[in-house]
Amino acid sequence: MLSVQLPRRLLAHVLRGHPWIYSDAIERPAGARAGDIARVTCGGKRVALALYDDDSPIALRVLTTSKQDRVGPPLWRRRVDEALALRRAAIDFERTDAFRLINGEGDGLPGVHVDHYAGYLALKLDTPAWRPHLAELVEALASTPGLALRGIWFKGHHKRDAAAAAAAPPGALWGAEPPDPVEVREHGMRLIASLQRGQKTGLFLDQRENRALIRRVSAGRDVLNLFSYNGGFSIAAALGGARRVTSVDSAGAAMDDARRIFALNGLDPNAHEFATADVFAFLEGADARGARYDLIVCDPPSFAPRKQAVPKASSAYARLHAAALRHVRPGGLYAGSSCSSHITAEMFLETMREGAARARRVLRLLELREAPLDHPSPLAFPEGRYLKFALTRVD
Repeated sequence: MLSVQLPRRLLAHVLRGHPWIYSDAIERPAGARAGDIARVTCGGKRVALALYDDDSPIALRVLTTSKQDRVGPPLWRRRVDEALALRRAAIDFERTDAFRLINGEGDGLPGVHVDHYAGYLALKLDTPAWRPHLAELVEALASTPGLALRGIWFKGHHKRDAAAAAAAPPGALWGAEPPDPVEVREHGMRLIASLQRGQKTGLFLDQRENRALIRRVSAGRDVLNLFSYNGGFSIAAALGGARRVTSVDSAGAAMDDARRIFALNGLDPNAHEFATADVFAFLEGADARGARYDLIVCDPPSFAPRKQAVPKASSAYARLHAAALRHVRPGGLYAGSSCSSHITAEMFLETMREGAARARRVLRLLELREAPLDHPSPLAFPEGRYLKFALTRVD
């Protein structure tokens, strides 16, 4: 086991629950390799056990600060059991079989993300440091009681790790290869997810409860869903009684999937609109047409993948909000979302205020949400609280 000395100034940082120790804060141990377990000490006393990464700004990912814990299969098994118990207490598995089972740092397995799709698990790693422990991790997941698993699919590594991705490409790790796509249920709503080719691990599971919210407020409304992907918010709105739903995304394949999902839920896709288009170009065309909506959902990809991009991203969010808000009827609703951890909730609300000012509209905040219960995050780890979803009334 490696031994790493923690600077005293970071002792409280680790003990309060922040799971990362950056490489510029420690002296890297000679000969250490990705996946080695490090004993982190301060003043000669053990502070934590951590997973070492030799090629990342995050040198150490804390696995435990308990002196009773030992790193290995029993710890992985306990982490999985605790994570499942948390989900089982809050999710009706009869009506919802698509959820996040392991949310990395929030479930004590930093850098590991596992999503459940109707008996199949999609596993994705943020760091190749987990590769030496992957077989043990898969065994812990495969033996999870009560899930009736059929297979575990390796989604791959974070895009930063090109070498690791080449060495360990996507594929089945255990059991059967999942069908493409997998049909799942979300609060009774039927969706499809491609574990092999879909964005994230197949669906944006962190928006599950927000889709349920949109379903509750859509009755009798004309709804516009921007950056719609395969139409999760669109189907929720239609099932909630929307008069007509317009879905806009630049990916034609996603639009084809959206039509298929509408039919899967007993909805006539021909009664709704599917536009394969750039969102800003679509909104400019809507200006010319004088199109207006009672509810607009705007869930773009991350505009700030790194901290240095925040000023540019804030400007882009404000521009997008302004363009969309011009098309909301007075008294209508606008739901804006951001998935960047570098944009705080207050920063995001400021972009909405700026966008409203540019569009000469007034917003009233009805609800502000973060990620749902199956995406937990340590309180001392603000980097983990990436999702913001704001539902507003437009006057």
